[in-house]
Amino acid sequence: MKYLIAPLIGAVFVAVALAGTAGAIPEQGTPEFDTYMQALQRNGFNLNPDTAWRVAHQACVGGIPGYIGLELAAQGVIGPGAQQRLMNVAMQYACPVQ
Repeated sequence: MKYLIAPLIGAVFVAVALAGTAGAIPEQGTPEFDTYMQALQRNGFNLNPDTAWRVAHQACVGGIPGYIGLELAAQGVIGPGAQQRLMNVAMQYACPVQ
């Protein structure tokens, strides 16, 4: 019985610890998200808001389901190092200060 409960309690602690980080990414329509979108545009990235939010989530938390590389390429993020520059902008403007 204790072999079943110990991992369950551990999983609850991990979920609670990660909930604050996931909620810290700015949501669409907030002033923080608008600042992030303006920073993307100043750096030459014109993404739609859904893609920009997924990029911020991947840059700050990592591990979102799916592959957004093709979506980024369709929106003009192509060339050597373009995705890394995009991630750097996302980390700078969208990720919370630790």
